[in-house]
Amino acid sequence: MERVNGTDQFYSRMMSGGQVELFVDRNGQPTTSRPHVHVVHHGSGRVDVVATNATGGHPWRTQLNNPSGNDVNRAIQDAGQHL
Repeated sequence: MERVNGTDQFYSRMMSGGQVELFVDRNGQPTTSRPHVHVVHHGSGRVDVVATNATGGHPWRTQLNNPSGNDVNRAIQDAGQHL
């Protein structure tokens, strides 16, 4: 995590309950800025993929249950179409 203009900037982090968050750009590369695709891996096997636009809105989201890596990558690509 880095500190920029008094706020924490990160592209991934471990959360309580075994959750892992990741922010990627349209090309699937880690990013700390918007727009981005927000990917949340829950310890239960669920993965949420959310498109976050430049103003912080969420025009697209999906929930995957026990997905393969290919399923997650497809969802990231789909979300990127809404950025």
